Amino acid sequence: KFKHLIADTTAFINAVPLNDFAEKVYTVPDVVNEVKHKRQIRRLVVLPYDLQVKEPDSSSLSFVTSFAKKTGDFKSLSAIDLKVIALTYELEKQCVGTEHLRQEPVVSKVIASKDKPPEFEDKTLLAGFYVPHKHKNAEEEENEDENPAESKDQTCLDKVQDKEQKESLEACEDLEANVAKISISSEAEKDLPVVNKDDGENEGASDDEYLESEEDEGSDYSENSEDEDAWITPSNISKVKKSYTNGVAEDKPTIVACMSTDFAIQNVLKQINLNIAALDGRIIRNMRTYILRCYACFKTTSVMTKVFCPNCGHKTLKRVAVSLDENGQQVIHINSRRPLTSKFKNQSIPRPKGGKHSRNPILVEDQPIPKQMPSRVAKTKTNALNEDYTAGYSPFVVRDVDSKSALLRSKGNVKQWARNNDYEEARRRRTYNRLVK
Repeated sequence: KFKHLIADTTAFINAVPLNDFAEKVYTVPDVVNEVKHKRQIRRLVVLPYDLQVKEPDSSSLSFVTSFAKKTGDFKSLSAIDLKVIALTYELEKQCVGTEHLRQEPVVSKVIASKDKPPEFEDKTLLAGFYVPHKHKNAEEEENEDENPAESKDQTCLDKVQDKEQKESLEACEDLEANVAKISISSEAEKDLPVVNKDDGENEGASDDEYLESEEDEGSDYSENSEDEDAWITPSNISKVKKSYTNGVAEDKPTIVACMSTDFAIQNVLKQINLNIAALDGRIIRNMRTYILRCYACFKTTSVMTKVFCPNCGHKTLKRVAVSLDENGQQVIHINSRRPLTSKFKNQSIPRPKGGKHSRNPILVEDQPIPKQMPSRVAKTKTNALNEDYTAGYSPFVVRDVDSKSALLRSKGNVKQWARNNDYEEARRRRTYNRLVK
């Protein structure tokens, strides 16, 4: 359980049992005001725990605001989101301290290509099986060279454990053999065989059956002996435990955490090194969001509404996944198996046209677009303060049907130039023909 849990609006909307995850639950007054649904308001009224509504102080709010501007998430954060982050920072500062918190976001970035999953690269990574590697990796050898004393101690411990396990196995085998001998001798004394004439004939058949059964058992043993190395046995259980415990993180008691599903809030919290809780009460160690990366100048931006690169100005932005690990390091995942293509970039562009009703392609971010402002005649016809003005759909409403704007039906600037292009490539020959209307 968390000692202090700061809840966002999504925790109340999804009716999360916060009393099962935390001792004290906090929130901001604006979060309570965001809940508008009647059923959710009824749940807030009859909560089975004490919900402490608290406002963050100005110092923590200013710190969070400046930090969000540095990470690039300030534009996607509302005032309520900033207050939630500030309250988390304030409680962390009061209960734990600020030694482990960052004052500046992590700038270092590691670009990683999207490789195949480990199950496809190494077929030995199967659940319940263990196959020891014959050759050690270069990194392991370097680590052994760096720490020879530790490696020697570890090898000595492994040898001692293996010897003890072998001795215990041999003792168990001897004990089982002695018990089997004793049981066989006791059974032989009790039931003495009675020899008849028919037994001589059946002895040959029984011997043949015994030999056949032995051959079958031998074949089964030879088939199963190939897979013996893959099974987890007492001899290799120590190595298996080491391989499983290397990547498992130790559970540390969490005092303050924030429960939210907003990616911008999670990014800022992770960059500050604050704890993030999921809706099921578990701590989020690694998280992944999406940003835009320019493949011309390799700059990144977190504003997902951008079409052109803010650095070079080209229309070369591509969405990539970004993950933050436990240390807050930003890792960009690029799918190298999907190459860049020149599709939709080798088309002919029409000549730019002027006037109010032009539909030119948008090539730069600051390109001026003509505004569809009403004319003077249209303004006089739509005088709402006039006594004879009729609003809504009426047969007596004066409508403009003869002007150029009414005939052209001014459309949006979304790739209309490509549809109404006067040039198209002929399929039979590689020349551009003028279309005759």
